[in-house]
Amino acid sequence: MRMRIKDRATLEKKNRELLDFARSYLSEAFPNPDRQGCPPDASLRSLAFKPTESEAVVTEHLAVCSPCFRRYSELLALLKSQMAAEERLSWEHISEWWRTHPLLVGAVLACVLFIAIGATVLLNRPRVPSHPPQETHRTPNPVQPVNPAVIYLPFSLDLSALSPLRGSEPSTTESHQRVRVPRSPLYLTLTLPFASEERSYNVRLTAGGHTFWSNSAQAHLHKGQTLIRVEADFRQVPAGSYNLEVEASNTHLVQPVLLETPSPNITERKR
Repeated sequence: MRMRIKDRATLEKKNRELLDFARSYLSEAFPNPDRQGCPPDASLRSLAFKPTESEAVVTEHLAVCSPCFRRYSELLALLKSQMAAEERLSWEHISEWWRTHPLLVGAVLACVLFIAIGATVLLNRPRVPSHPPQETHRTPNPVQPVNPAVIYLPFSLDLSALSPLRGSEPSTTESHQRVRVPRSPLYLTLTLPFASEERSYNVRLTAGGHTFWSNSAQAHLHKGQTLIRVEADFRQVPAGSYNLEVEASNTHLVQPVLLETPSPNITERKR
């Protein structure tokens, strides 16, 4: 028998409230400044985008490591932004989350039970008269601001029409159209020319012989296309004209780009 709409909405609301509590608690309760035992970012990304294919040990680690849980939350936010027709996670996705994260659910329930017991003990404890506060000349420690989570917006560039430069050939970019790229944290998807090798590439942003940003990433074959997916935070790079270069040992691609301040509402763009 199908669940009535009213009952389903009530249960969905309770699930969201419990998820909000779990996210707030697990984000701060288990600091791990030395990042001991943390899995690679690729494992966290696999858990967020393909939870049924991820390893159980990654889920267990999230329950005891706030930095990894915060990074995992960022990836979930990225996943949510990629769902073009949805403003929030559907009921089916929430149910899938509960089914595929039993250890986190158990951790949340244990935390709720612990807090409830602690509150009961505090309420029933005899009150002790408080003494007037003593004066002190010590300067209180300033409150450290909490950095907001960085969300990497999806952005695609089609480099398949570029002619690779070989060896010491000069870089000529006059014939290529300059692509506008926002000065934001971006999750870049680069489409390489046909038959490009699945290997590690160095991706960098250059101008006038200087490198303003660089990263390395592994190319993979997807539906007949060779793709590179890499995170790029361009917020600290000044606006202006640059070259986006993709290079391996015997391949060199150069795409002219125009880095510009994004508009308030930025969405994914493809060349």
